[in-house]
Amino acid sequence: MISYLGLGNQYPILKLIGEIIYYGTIGGVIILFLILVGRRLLAIGYPKREVAIFTVLSILMSYPAGYYGSRGAGMFYKPMAEWGIAQFFDTMQHGSSHTFHASLIGPLLFGILFCWLLRLKFFEVFDAIYLYVPLAHAIGRVSCLIIGCCWGNHVEMNLYGWHLSFQNPVPLYEFTTNLVIFFFLRRIYSHVYVDAGLRQRWAGSIFASYFVLYAPMRIVYEVFRRERRIFFELTQAQVMMGIFMVIAAVCFAFIYRRYRRHREQGDLLPVAVPQEADSLKRLFSLGALLVSYLLANFLIFQLTRQLHLWKWPIQPVLSLADTYSRIFYYLPVMLIPAYALYWLKKTGEPIEPWFRWQRRTWVFLIALGMSVYYSIELLVLKKIPLRGLAFWPPIIVMSVMNAFAEEIMYRLALVRFLRRAAYAPWVANVVQSLVYSIIHFMVAGPVLGLFSIVYGFILGLVAQRSNSILPAIICHFIIDLGCIGMPILRFQG
Repeated sequence: MISYLGLGNQYPILKLIGEIIYYGTIGGVIILFLILVGRRLLAIGYPKREVAIFTVLSILMSYPAGYYGSRGAGMFYKPMAEWGIAQFFDTMQHGSSHTFHASLIGPLLFGILFCWLLRLKFFEVFDAIYLYVPLAHAIGRVSCLIIGCCWGNHVEMNLYGWHLSFQNPVPLYEFTTNLVIFFFLRRIYSHVYVDAGLRQRWAGSIFASYFVLYAPMRIVYEVFRRERRIFFELTQAQVMMGIFMVIAAVCFAFIYRRYRRHREQGDLLPVAVPQEADSLKRLFSLGALLVSYLLANFLIFQLTRQLHLWKWPIQPVLSLADTYSRIFYYLPVMLIPAYALYWLKKTGEPIEPWFRWQRRTWVFLIALGMSVYYSIELLVLKKIPLRGLAFWPPIIVMSVMNAFAEEIMYRLALVRFLRRAAYAPWVANVVQSLVYSIIHFMVAGPVLGLFSIVYGFILGLVAQRSNSILPAIICHFIIDLGCIGMPILRFQG
């Protein structure tokens, strides 16, 4: 905020205060969360002496290791021709930028060393550490928000006569996301370490889950930041998040291999609380679905808007044949709801009842009214010249496809997985509306992104109160006639 408002240059004392807040917060958070880690290790039975030594060593080494690793990564913001060992150490000593993901590498290596020296189980220790990493990161992002670093692209919004101009507050998004990840990991941790059999099977899953959950969110947030592209239109952070995903995959492969080895040797401990194992499966299934949605949305954005390897279907056309070709360009998107339905079927969740009209609700009338009005506004009230009736059949086809696809993905599959994981109905509705809005933010900007949060929430209420996604599909189809029809059918001057 200090840098964003230009106060740092105008009042140097504020810049100094901002730096004290930034570095003081990081140092304080490291000490606090490592003490919390120590308490977790004591709670699961580790000796006090080893825990105390590990905690003190980690506190002493985490800050310098993270600080210099974070600064050294600044080398990757420079042209690839300048990369090298000498450049890395020079940037480490004299650089000014900091990168969160790079700050994890040094402490991770020292943590492995300390576990080996103290004969501690690596995965159990790092489960406790990476349970608190997102919480520490969330607190750190508050200082980013205050001093004004890490903000995103400039945003211009015109909404019904209101004009807003500001930088995208990406640290606020990261603060919220890291808190959500922390509470999600805490639930996994509580299920894994409540039972000796589950601990034997799943130790390390919190460590791996952190990487697989944080990576896709950071990949998406990079879309809204002003970062240099270094590889296939990917930023340094997006490339690193790919490495995070690989680390997670390797860890889960090791966990599965360890489980098979114990089973083959006959020393696999029984699970005393079967419902805890069932809860874990539901949480992992939910996490897998969320991650796949985020990565699919980013892949759509990257192929259509960044690399231009695939035509974005919802844009003006040159001819009738071009209009029909948009159905072909939209078809790959239908793989996502097909995957969601398959995932639901594998979990044994009933699907057919959600495609029957169960009961009427007043929320449906509100959503229907919103849908009709918005389509009329786009197609009629804006008085934009549109092409003739011959161009409408493919618009209707794509509106049907999109309505079915998004209602299956968000109001059916995502909500059902959230409910299966014992999240309250209102939580499930908020989460699905936020995830639903992400692709709209990326490809259509903040106005449609904000509208999609509200509209997605209302459609979630429609499905929830109706016990069916059919009313939501109808509303969605009507609004898509305008949202898909207007961009495709308008004449280009």
